[in-house]
Amino acid sequence: MSDEPIYPHPEPYTPNFLRRIRRGLYSWFGLLNEWDFRIPVGALRFMGLNLLLVNEPTAVRQVMVSAVEDFPKHPYTLWILEPLIGRAIFSVNGAEWAQQRRLVDQAFQVAQLQRVYPQMEGAVAASLVRLEAQVDEGPIDADAEMTLVTADVIVRTILSRPLEGEEAEAIFAAFARYQKRAGRALMLRFLRLPRQRLQAYLATHATPIRAWIAAAIDRRLTAPAGQNATPNDTPSPTDLLDALIAARDPDTGEGFSRDGLVDQVCFLFLAGHETSASALGMAVYLLGRFPEVQQRLRAEVLQVLGSRAGAPDRPLGFEDLRQLSYGAAVFNETLRLYPPVSFFIRESQVDTELAGSRCPMRALVTLSPWVIQRHDQHWSEPNAFRPERFLTDTPGEANSPDDRRWARDAFLPYGLGPRKCPGAAFAQQEALLVLAELVRRFEVLPDPEHEPELVARLTLRSRNGIRVRLVRRSLRSELAPEAPRVDAPEWQQNPVQP
Repeated sequence: MSDEPIYPHPEPYTPNFLRRIRRGLYSWFGLLNEWDFRIPVGALRFMGLNLLLVNEPTAVRQVMVSAVEDFPKHPYTLWILEPLIGRAIFSVNGAEWAQQRRLVDQAFQVAQLQRVYPQMEGAVAASLVRLEAQVDEGPIDADAEMTLVTADVIVRTILSRPLEGEEAEAIFAAFARYQKRAGRALMLRFLRLPRQRLQAYLATHATPIRAWIAAAIDRRLTAPAGQNATPNDTPSPTDLLDALIAARDPDTGEGFSRDGLVDQVCFLFLAGHETSASALGMAVYLLGRFPEVQQRLRAEVLQVLGSRAGAPDRPLGFEDLRQLSYGAAVFNETLRLYPPVSFFIRESQVDTELAGSRCPMRALVTLSPWVIQRHDQHWSEPNAFRPERFLTDTPGEANSPDDRRWARDAFLPYGLGPRKCPGAAFAQQEALLVLAELVRRFEVLPDPEHEPELVARLTLRSRNGIRVRLVRRSLRSELAPEAPRVDAPEWQQNPVQP
């Protein structure tokens, strides 16, 4: 078995972009050639459109940080997502984005990491019960379970209720259909197919999702004051939806309209479960593929639990997660190899240069975490799984100064700059809790008859799921030797908001 985990290998170089678009109808990875992983900037012109792929870290920061106003989200970002998330914060620009960001940031103050921890804990506990019931039935689909647990987390956080059963299955099926068709729609837009027809095509599959979320919001808006619209109509703590309803722009005093609430919650649901499910599914695959990593992570979890009263039976607490430095490194290396959002696209508003290459006004500028985080010039063994790359201050770790540099300069799974994902800390906390509770209760083994088939659309997913086998562990196993420790990552040191 190769030491490298699976990944779709790039195609040989071809200057024929039409051929690449044809490949991209199945997966956006089809747009890439092997040469893209070796160059600082790639440029071509197709049907009157200038296309740039920017890999050089300084140029990436120019686009996303220092000159961000010169490179807003490309209009393609809006129209491909508009049928699902409307004009939510992810895809709009300028003053519209700035006002939404002020409101969303205000709402996120309610959803601080420690405050939402009980909701995360409840969803993970429900996931462990489901997994326990499946252990004796053969391989489980980790992709499906990670999709359910992350959706359950975000629904509990936004709406203060669990998500399960037929309701969950219907929503996931609609998301899967939208993902597949959105990927194709973008490729067809390159060929100048009418936007209105493509959006109508996408709206068919977005409608059930928006209707489900709109109904939940309408129930909340018409519920008696101080009550969430749960099935029992019982009072519950303020959640993210309450916070979004209450948020007011400090500059104008305005809040979100009803339709604006639907847009934002649709986006938060998409971002809050789809991207996390993608990353967690691949993390479970990697734990099964690399047993030594799994064992080291479990040793760290047991050591943390062993240092507290009531261990090892008690659940992991909020403070426990702050000590899982190796766990954070495992998840970051998963994000490096398998970034859930593999492509960002921007539009140049000026004639400029990027890493010495001409960038004309109105050029479509692509920044690909998938390429940058596997680039030959950025990383040693770019396709290998080595979590120690992210243990930057641990003596004796097999990480090089270059690894430490690129972990800082060429790592952008959440984006960079003012438009960096505000849910990064939320996602990291959720992932650590899921993975830590998984390895303390189960041994994860690969399914020798299965290999994930990765495709890139709106997010990175496996076309055929991610099958693994689970073996029960005793919670009272002998505590492992002390695991190497490092300072907590920045997201754990400052858990202000997701």
